[in-house]
Parts: sequence; C-alpha cells; structure tokens
Amino acid sequence: MTGLAEAKPSLSRFEGCVLGLAVGDALGMPVELRSAQDVKKRYGRITEMMDGPRLKAGQFTDDTIMSVITMESILAQKRVDPDDLGRRFLAWHEGGDLRGIGGTTRQALLALKYGKTWRESGLKSKFAAGNGTAMRSAPLGLFRWNNLEALRADCEAASIITHRNSEAVAGSRAVAFAVAALVSGRAVCPELMRQTASFLGSSEVARNLLKADRLLTQGKPAEFALFALGTGGYVVETIASSFYCFCATPNDFEQTVVTAVMGGDDTDTTASIAGALSGAYNGVEAIPERWLAVLEERERLRALARDLYTLACPG
Repeated sequence: MTGLAEAKPSLSRFEGCVLGLAVGDALGMPVELRSAQDVKKRYGRITEMMDGPRLKAGQFTDDTIMSVITMESILAQKRVDPDDLGRRFLAWHEGGDLRGIGGTTRQALLALKYGKTWRESGLKSKFAAGNGTAMRSAPLGLFRWNNLEALRADCEAASIITHRNSEAVAGSRAVAFAVAALVSGRAVCPELMRQTASFLGSSEVARNLLKADRLLTQGKPAEFALFALGTGGYVVETIASSFYCFCATPNDFEQTVVTAVMGGDDTDTTASIAGALSGAYNGVEAIPERWLAVLEERERLRALARDLYTLACPG
C-alpha cells in the first residue's frame, strides 16, 4: 500500500499541524514535570500562555525546535536524509539553545560529534524508549502523507539518529501515520487509534493506544484516562495520552491541548503532539488567535509549513 488518499490535503491543515504542535508545546512549557494534581492546585485550569521558569510566554521548547530542523532538512534535501538531519541536530546542540533537551538525545548527539555515524549514534537500551523522536515526527507525516511505505522507512531513519529503540521508532511512526491520515481527510476519531495501532503492529505503543481507545469508548473522563495511560516521557505513555486528548474532543483544538496540559508531567510534549494532530485535522483556523498572537516565530513556522506543502503536494 503506497497511497493513503487520493484527495490532496489543504494548506490550512499543513499550517494547522505545524502551528498546532508549537502552540501545544508553548502552552505546556511552563508546567512541564509538574504532576496533574500540582498543576490543578497551583493554576486551576490553564487556558493562556504563561511565562515558564526559563522561557517567556509563547516560547516553545526542543519539541518544536527539532521539528523545525526536520522540516528545514527535508526542504533542503527534498527527502529525509538522516546524515543531513544528524548534522543539523548536532549544529543546534553546539549552538547551545537546547531548551529542555533530553538525556538520550544529548548523548546521541555527543556520539555524533565524536565520530559515530547516524546509524550508530542513537542509544539502544530500554532507557531510550523516550518520546524524543515522536515529538519531532509530525513533519514526516506531512511530507509522506500519501506514501506509507516511505513514511515507515523515514521514521526509522530519522529516529535512530538519537533513539535506536523499537518503541521510540513505533512512537515516531504513530505520530507520522496519524498526521498523514488526518491531513488527507481519511481518518476520523475514534477509529484513528485503532488504525494507528494496526499500522504499528505488535508493540507496547500499539497496546497502550488500544487501551486509550477502550477508555474513550467506555466514556472515562480525561483525568482518569490520562492517569491510567501515563503522561511521562516514556513514549508508550505519551502517544496514548496525546491521541486520547485529541480523539476525546476531535473538533475542538483548544479543549484538546488544554486537556493535555492538565494531565501533568511531560506537558509540553503531550500537548505538542495533541496539537499537531488537532491542527492537522481541523486546520489553522481552529487554533485560537490569542495563542498565535504571542507564539514565538509564528511567521517562520507558517512559512515552513507552506514550503513543505509545496514540496509534498505539487501541482
């Protein structure tokens, strides 16, 4: 199967995906690593951009930065080139604006710096099953929206630069597949979680996605569901919780990302992925203007989305 859909996606959905991931990242940034109980106690319900410990309101973290680097590499090479992507990640690391970089990614980039190839640099242990590849995979879904075989291969190549772990690769494929399905207009919720699990095959990521689907079908409230699925940096938790947030309110971008933030723990990544999914489905018009107004580098992100659309959807 190479074609996912015959219909050409809209530019609005590409822009919605890219801006949606950045908005979710920025909204979750101030409360990253706080528990859901602490977030609720300290802030009530978070619906506005806020300053964080080190960043200002509307600024995003490494989730968006690495997604931007991925888009820039794809646009420069006209393909997913892991050698180029690795060099760009390393240049970013050397530049110092790391904004929450994970330990697995940092160690892998140091391995690149000291002579490892992109095939060798990524960590393989169970501790490399983090969400550091899933968080930057939405652009792969946009680029390969109509070619699932290429999407599958590209996700692995782009992931193993930093995470040579099968669950991390599965998480990357989950996000990319869902984005591709949503921008093409061929996926609706709640079937999306089952479709994604089927695409992944046997994996812990797929199994927790199916658990999320069951919780949604049973009508479990978000607070209960996210606690049951987990909201930490383990990719198995992140994928299930971010997909749950989107599928619980598929037509409401704001509700989706607020729910993700209120789940606590790795708030920026859960909300970033949920925002990418919602933006890919609903288009950029669904993102509240008050959030876009303060979003860092909004026009640069929009331009990248447009350029990627031109490349991925010619004619």
